Amino acid sequence: MATQNKAVLLLKQNERNACTEPSERHRYISPHHSDPTPTHDIPKPVPLEFPGFVEAKEIDQGINILPLTTNFTSEELVQLFLSQTPRAPYLPPLLLSAHDQTVRQVDAGPSPQAPEAHQPSQAAPVSSPQKPTFSSSLQIEAELIVPSSDYTERYKLWFDGGSKAARIEFHGGSSATYRTFSTEGKVERFEVLVDRSSEGNVRRCARAEPSPATPTDRIPPGLPDITLFQFEGYVEEVNKAVPVERWGRTVAGAEGELGAAKKERLTARHELLLTRTTAGNTVPIQYTVTMNSSQLGENFDFYQHRYTVVKHVEMEQDFFKPNIEELCDRVERWNKVKPEQMARLEPLREFTLMPARDTRYDEIFDKFKAKYGRVYKDAREEGVRKSALVTFVRFINSANRQGSTARYGVNSFCDRVEAELRQMLGVEMHTGDIDNAEPFPYSRRDVSRREQRLPEQFDWRRRGAVSPVKKQVQCESCWAFAVSGAVEGALAVRTGQLVPLSPQNLVDCAHPFGGRGCKGTWPSHAYDYTRERGLRADEEYTYTDSVKKCLEDSVQPVTRISGHVNVTRRSVPALKVAIKQHGPTVVIVDGVNKGFFTYSSGVHYDERCGNVPKPLNHAVLAVGWGKREGEEFLTIKNSWGTDWGEKGFARLQSRSNTCGVLNMPSYPILYRQDVVRKDLEGAKEVRTKE
Repeated sequence: MATQNKAVLLLKQNERNACTEPSERHRYISPHHSDPTPTHDIPKPVPLEFPGFVEAKEIDQGINILPLTTNFTSEELVQLFLSQTPRAPYLPPLLLSAHDQTVRQVDAGPSPQAPEAHQPSQAAPVSSPQKPTFSSSLQIEAELIVPSSDYTERYKLWFDGGSKAARIEFHGGSSATYRTFSTEGKVERFEVLVDRSSEGNVRRCARAEPSPATPTDRIPPGLPDITLFQFEGYVEEVNKAVPVERWGRTVAGAEGELGAAKKERLTARHELLLTRTTAGNTVPIQYTVTMNSSQLGENFDFYQHRYTVVKHVEMEQDFFKPNIEELCDRVERWNKVKPEQMARLEPLREFTLMPARDTRYDEIFDKFKAKYGRVYKDAREEGVRKSALVTFVRFINSANRQGSTARYGVNSFCDRVEAELRQMLGVEMHTGDIDNAEPFPYSRRDVSRREQRLPEQFDWRRRGAVSPVKKQVQCESCWAFAVSGAVEGALAVRTGQLVPLSPQNLVDCAHPFGGRGCKGTWPSHAYDYTRERGLRADEEYTYTDSVKKCLEDSVQPVTRISGHVNVTRRSVPALKVAIKQHGPTVVIVDGVNKGFFTYSSGVHYDERCGNVPKPLNHAVLAVGWGKREGEEFLTIKNSWGTDWGEKGFARLQSRSNTCGVLNMPSYPILYRQDVVRKDLEGAKEVRTKE
């Protein structure tokens, strides 16, 4: 229970206020000014003269994965893993809007009418109650709480006591699974889910060919095999008026068994609380599994089913047989079901019928290590890495059942503990920090006028103002990557030539201006350094993911800037105007969010992301915008390599301020006289008209 007791729901947002100090060079334009003309120069329209952000020779090179490095010992990793506190374990993986809930549903037809919930027995407890069974037909509404993966998944199931057929709907009906039996004793499984991550809403289905049924296949989903449990007494404090029985089971495995890592032994404690109806039917109340590890200690894993509604109801057999023609847009057929496919067809199986951890994670972990070239120091680290991967896979699978506009997947970060993941961020405002930004030079009236002329889609990648995605590795230097990306974008807009600039220059040299190297830094300090000292080319000052000796005296800068601007906060039109008129724009997001870390494709929308204290922790680059199914999104460039997201990029829904992307945008002010390199001085500016 220790893990559950630590779980805290964090939903209050703590926002930072920008400190602005207008300079004499740029006058402030009042919103009521009659002629709101921006004071910053806008590049003149000229033909595009430079290539896009991906070179042809790079297309088939695949993803470059760097080996895992860590600053922690194996013992420290164990303690860090055990001390992780979930952000909001009683919320679903993604907190989605209610307005499109019907679009997310598979529409599998009406549910059968059920009688009132069971009437619990008032009989006095007996010393040795009869072994319970789940043989009658059931309708159950429940929630599965998985604190280590930071989510709760609600589900509703129907079970036919005669045929043992079953149907489950997850997340309010955004996905569903079916299980039926033939007269020959074969079991057939079927899955349907809504996929909105590509164009349109697609109902994807998977159907497994019939296979011989086993006794385990006939157990009600969402419940354990009660025949393996022993009576352990009564729980009086739950409800003194109704006898609540505790049934338990403890399973211990040898090294490497029951889903354990190498040289790890797992022990799982199963506990089922139940009561009986006046008619003698068994009514589950709560099912809890806690696991101990010889490497990680006690209670390192924990999950719990809470059965909130239990009814005994008879259903027609057609209710358990999906109409494939009506339900499915696309059908995938599986002849021989693999473990990962079985997890899709029966998602609750690993949380009910496994003695300890699902053994399919053995194969998942082995494939992960092979793909990313992982070699761990010892058995303790291997135990941590495998358990971390399990928590991410559980989150990803549940999130993908929600029918959102994005998809989530395993990437190279999924074997890391939270302390290591935080090293991939890097934005922090410290006491005494001053943001010497200029005010946004467009009044609200001017922004409104310009919004009418903005194109529906705009992307600086197609115009060659965005360099290839880089990877900051285990250095909290996102601030340096975002600002150097914004400056090189502004330089490309101003000169028509893309010169990748050096984040390492900022990491090594920005200390006199407030930079903190590989520790959290507010982006304004990077702007201040660039204004005074300039930025060097990336090919002449390469990245090392650590703080080195400053080489600014031995490497000539490419350009300086004249300052930077803080864009009007929480305004989609203002940010779009800034991007189009001034180039890729720095935005600060909530990078700790699990959905953001595991984002794979589509448009990410999650009201959990950014709704926490100190949500501004990671700087990225907004390079454009677009629209999908009527919803606008912003395209961002991250500094986590091409293994993350859409080849290092992501699309965030803009209307909802997903992950706080609208909270603190900024861009550099770059004039032609700021350019230092002689070969760039006479270059032409970039056209921004579509």
